[in-house]
Parts: sequence; C-alpha cells; structure tokens
Amino acid sequence: MRILYEEKECELYFDKAITDKPIPVIDDPLIPDISFLRDNPEQALVSFYTTVNQLMEDNPVDIPLLTQLSKKAKSSPSPANQSAQQDSTDTWYGKLIRLLTQLFQKPDLIPASVLSEEESKQLSQQKAAATRQGKAVGACYGFFFRYKPYPMFAEVRAKEKLFQPPFGPVLVVHGETVLDVLTRHHEFTVDPYGREMSKMLSPDNSDGFDTYILSTDDDSKYLEDKELLTSVVTREDATTITDLMHQNCMDRVRRAVNESRERGDHYIDVVTAVARFVPVTLGHDYFGVPAAKENSTFELTDDMLELYGNKVAGPDGKTSLPLTYKNAKGETIDLPDSALTKQDGIIPDELQVYLWIKAAFRNFFNNVKKDIPVQAEGVRATRELLVYIHREIEIQKKELEAGHDVPDNMMTRLLKYQLGVKTPELRVPENLDPARVSNLRIAENIMGTIVGAIAGQEEATCRVIDSIIRLQDNEFDQGDSAALAAGESYGSFTEAKALAMNVVEGHDVANSRGKLKQYALEALRLQPQGEVLLRECMKEGATIAGSRPIRKGTLIFASHASAMQDIHQPNTFIIGRDSQHYLQYGYGRHKCLGQYVSPVMMVEAMVAILALDNVRRPPSNPGEPTFPSERRFGRLQLDENNLYADSFMLEFDDSGTTKQYFGE
Repeated sequence: MRILYEEKECELYFDKAITDKPIPVIDDPLIPDISFLRDNPEQALVSFYTTVNQLMEDNPVDIPLLTQLSKKAKSSPSPANQSAQQDSTDTWYGKLIRLLTQLFQKPDLIPASVLSEEESKQLSQQKAAATRQGKAVGACYGFFFRYKPYPMFAEVRAKEKLFQPPFGPVLVVHGETVLDVLTRHHEFTVDPYGREMSKMLSPDNSDGFDTYILSTDDDSKYLEDKELLTSVVTREDATTITDLMHQNCMDRVRRAVNESRERGDHYIDVVTAVARFVPVTLGHDYFGVPAAKENSTFELTDDMLELYGNKVAGPDGKTSLPLTYKNAKGETIDLPDSALTKQDGIIPDELQVYLWIKAAFRNFFNNVKKDIPVQAEGVRATRELLVYIHREIEIQKKELEAGHDVPDNMMTRLLKYQLGVKTPELRVPENLDPARVSNLRIAENIMGTIVGAIAGQEEATCRVIDSIIRLQDNEFDQGDSAALAAGESYGSFTEAKALAMNVVEGHDVANSRGKLKQYALEALRLQPQGEVLLRECMKEGATIAGSRPIRKGTLIFASHASAMQDIHQPNTFIIGRDSQHYLQYGYGRHKCLGQYVSPVMMVEAMVAILALDNVRRPPSNPGEPTFPSERRFGRLQLDENNLYADSFMLEFDDSGTTKQYFGE
C-alpha cells in the first residue's frame, strides 16, 4: 500500500505559486520544524540519512535528561512503576522505552513527591520534544515516499536492515527481514488500519463479529473467515473471468479510440480507458456489486437505518466525526455526515462505485495521520456502499428463494451457503457458523473484499503498462545474460507486443497469457503500486534483526517494495524470476484475496493497449516539470500526494492493428 505519513500542517509542495505564499506560524509545541524540507527540497532528496539527521537536529530531544527524569519518576511506588522495575537485566534502552510507554500513556501516575514542579515541567517538555522529533522523522519518510522512495530504500539497505530512529516509525528494508516482520503477526499487527475498518462493522447486530480478515491478527477471529472467503474467491476463478476481462478491455479501448477520432487526435488515456473502470466491472460480475448505467436513488429500510443511522467516532474513537472542519489555512470546510438518513440510498453508476471504493481505501489504508476530512469522506462512502450491498443482497436472496437463476459471484455464493443451496462447484467449509453468512456479515465481507482488492488495481494496471513502455524506451538497466538463472530471460517490448497479438489473434493463447503474467509481475516488482505495508508493534520490547527493543505502539513500515529490490539485478526487467520475489499482493496471512484475479485484469489491459498500432509515449510539451514528480505529457501522473493515478496518455497510429481490431 502507499501511505502518506506527515502532519497536515506541514504539507510540502514544490509548485512555485504555493511555496511563494507566506508560511503560517503554528504555535504548537508538537508540530515539528521541517523547514529544511520546505526550503531545500532538492538538497534534501540527495540523501535520506543526511536529511533525517538534519531534521532530528532541528527537533532536538535531551535524551540524557529524559532518561534521568524517567528514572527518577520510576522510583514511585505506584503499581505502574513497580511493573516498570521488572526485568532488571534489560538494557538501558529497554528500560527507557518501558518507562516512556507508561509516562506517555499515563502521565498522571507520576507522583508530585518524586518529581519537583520544575522537573515535572522538564519531563513534559522532553516528552513533547520526543513526540515532535518522531513526527519530523515521519515527515521525512513521507517526503521520500512521495518523491524518491527507491533511492531511500537503496541507501538504507546499503547500510543496515532497518532504520530505527530514537523516536518515530521503524523502516524495514532488507528482504528477509521484511518477510520476518510480516510473518510475526502477533507482534506486528495490522491494527493501524484494522481499527478504522472495525468502525464500519456492527458487532451488536452480527453475533459479536467486530473484525474483518484484513483488519485482525486474532486467530480466533481470522481463521474461519479466511476459510470461508477463500472458498468463494478461488484460484480457479481466474480462468472463469479471463474472457470477461478480455472483452471488457477490448471494448473500452475501442470506445477510447473512437473518442480520439472524434477529437481528431491519436491519444488514449490508460487511466480512464481501462485502468479505472475495468476493476469496477470485476466488482460487478465477480464480487456482486453491480454498477448501473446512471445514478439513481432508493430509500433506506428501517433495518439499514438501525445499522447506519448513527454517527461514527473520529480519530479518538469516542467523539463523533464533525460536520465542519477548520483546515491548516484557517478555512472552514463542510464535511459529509457519517449518519445516513432514509433518503441517502444511491444506486451507483461505475464512477460512483469507484469513488466509494477510493474514499474507503484512503481512509482505511492511506490515512496514517488520521486526517479528519479523509475519515469523514471515507466513512460516508463506506456506509453508502454498505447499504447498497444490503439492497443487492435482498434482491439476490429473493431470487434464490424463488428458485430462479442468479449470477455466479461472491455474493450469491455466500447466499447459497446461508440458504443451504448445494452446487458441485462450491466447497462449503466444515462446521460453518450460520452467523458468518448472515446478510449483515455477507455485506461486511463483500465491502472489505471489494475495497481491498480493487482500489489499488487502477494504479497497478498503469504501472504495468508504464513498465512495458519503459522497456520500449530502454529505461531499465541492461543485464549480463551470463548472470541469469535457469528459466530466466530478459524482457523486451517486442516480445510483449508479440505475446499480446497472439492473444488477440488466437494463437498459442494460454502460453502467451502465462508469459504476459510474468511480464506483469516483473513490471509491478519494478514499479509497485505501493511502497510499504503498515504494521504496529504490539509486544513491548520486540526486536527486529537485532534492533534495539521497540516500544509497544510503534509504527513499523515494512517495505515490500524494497524487499523486491533485494535480489540479483534488481533494476533489470527479467522474466521467469522465482515467485518468492514477488510481494505485490503481500505476504503471509494477509496476502490479498485478489491475488488470482488481479493479474488477469493487468494482462488483459496490457493486451488491449498493445494491440494498438505503434503505441508509444508521446513527446513531452515544452516546459513541463520533471522534478520532483513528473507532470510530463505521456508520463503516468498521480495526484499531488502520489497516491492515485490521474492520467497516463499514450499515442498510437490509427492504422494497421488499430483499424483491424478497433474499427475505423
């Protein structure tokens, strides 16, 4: 996943019109000084270590004083501090982080008789300084994630397996170490986004189910749901949906070509042509969330209002999300209400489905800083999606009860489990708890699956096609054939094009698609749609690869993107690498449910785009910026936070295969 980790008050832009504006003075001791990033962006991007050390100097912490005062506070006879005195053989750092954990979480446990008034003030100041420094480190991560993630990973990998600052998140970059973190799910959990997903569930109405498999590492809550969902989202389904995805991609490219003819140019936007809406079609046909031709409305039932008519808590887990919000510029903006009303039902077109999923995904997985507007928009979108899924469940359930044929998708398969409808294709889990296939639980599982499996697909498809174009432009390293392992070969645009034409023309189709899948996976290894997988340390004093003890609650950025670079010839496009090197869909128990169907979409989108005659990157327009993030015509462009694809223009000739396969 891609995350944005930096304070909203400290957002950085390189646009001159923005940087020339007066910088607001923020009187808050917890807001870090990151002026070095703002004032010297090009210099800052030269070296991660130089920059992060500069930021720590600009946001100093007197660690000896903090240690001294913490030790003195430790002398309190209170139960909490007695607990802190355990493990006397621990290292000084381990003792310090244990003390800091208690002091940060329960400062009221510091008795006045132990610390003087001045010492208590100093301790509070140093705690604030530690928080500020941790945020500065986080801002540095966010800065490099946005503009130069791979040079940062390479710099850290060359020096150590992980970067562990005194305060702030830990960045894990070494291949085997990343995998180690992802397998230790009881120590490094998915709680950071699990908490946000859980807010969308209704445990009081579903026999206590308060998690989703993406949002928990609790075995008792995870394993049965995993067995259930993998019985209705299977490896075999990739074959079933291939023809559907192929036809959909070809039809969409045909429409885009016709639109270009009407405009009088020869350009196609990969984002809007195939990358954005083909996944929505998958949601329609495979997950059971249909998109209408145009938006319309429906009324919520009393049952829906009971589930989603209440307000949802914000970042603190207690106070309801507000209806207005004052941003860093002092502007008051309106926010959507988290509580739905009877008139809030939407029957969505494909754009609305996409917007729902994007807003939900941003809230669950991108919003590490807990930005309130992102939360409010995400909660509203998720609830509108949920009530629509409930409506569709009722429709399909009535059809099944009447003995009518229904589409074969995730929703109807789960409903067949609920109703006891047996078919040869379905493998009903043994001892299935009926509560796991209630209407509510089906809706929640479909919501979680479609958000997790589809939101990142748009950028993934663009990244794959961009990598193939980069092959055409010779932008990857050229390797030494003698260094290739058995079964490996160098990829080429010519071969990818030939394989795509085999599929279109019906020659050696299965083998060609299999080889194109290898192209897609290698393309995503070189340009994944995210840089890190977010975890939280839940075991006080846990260590990673010989690190210092880690405080409970510390964020861990496990970089699967970096791990995929920790191999031979990392910057070379090699087909046939061992599958263990591909971590685009995660690793271990939280590997994406879409791992089987996602490559199908990427391959078929690649086939359709490569079927265009002489498809290529058009020349950039004069004066277009290339630093720090490309905004050049013909280059994949993401939004200002480098989170979501905006456009990716390619040029083609309206002749040859274009006319042959996409009409005149």
